Amino acid sequence: MKNIYVVLSSTPTMMGKFIRVFTRSFYNHSSISLTENLNEMYSFARYRASNPLVGGFVKEFPERFTLGKQNDVCIKVFKIPVTEEQYEAIKLFIYKIKNDREENIYNSLAAIGVLLGCKFDTYKAYTCSDFVVRTLVEGNVLWDTCTFKNIIPDEIHTLLERYTSYSGCLKAYKPIEGVNFDTEDFFEKSGVINEVAYTLNHFYRLIKRNILYSFYITSKLSQINKIFTF
Repeated sequence: MKNIYVVLSSTPTMMGKFIRVFTRSFYNHSSISLTENLNEMYSFARYRASNPLVGGFVKEFPERFTLGKQNDVCIKVFKIPVTEEQYEAIKLFIYKIKNDREENIYNSLAAIGVLLGCKFDTYKAYTCSDFVVRTLVEGNVLWDTCTFKNIIPDEIHTLLERYTSYSGCLKAYKPIEGVNFDTEDFFEKSGVINEVAYTLNHFYRLIKRNILYSFYITSKLSQINKIFTF
């Protein structure tokens, strides 16, 4: 048997506070780790500290949660026992996204959809919670019906509560001590004009993928209808 770890966090950033207010949740971010010391923790989040609107698949580290400030973060860690086969399926799914030549990006449309009560499925795009839940589904830890609606971190808490192994401050989570992370790119600044350009390009790509995904689903449904018609 092995274990995987899901981490929910209540980040002290402006975006984190905004999400918690509008979703009426205690947690606003979710991640998944292949190791107890969280040195292989992954999620979908902002690429750089200076721009909360542009993001994608990222390797997490403590400074990401606080944007490099001294604030502490409330976290909850779920330790989930899995078989070797489940662990490998989860690892394979994560590494497939990590090594994908076609960039998997943050699904900002789905994040907006959570606030509006709409679901926006988009090609190779996830929110942090979508990614965690989809990973657990790939490992047969959760059932596929969990992906049929918008998921927020507090709902992941409900699904995994029986696996709780730690609840408290990130700084007090001892296993993370001694782990070194490369944080240089995260704190890199590129200027306002470049950030605006990155943001516009991100939403252009996201909307384009959403439209293409919608056409794909419509085409598949049309093919199914033709089969049943005959």
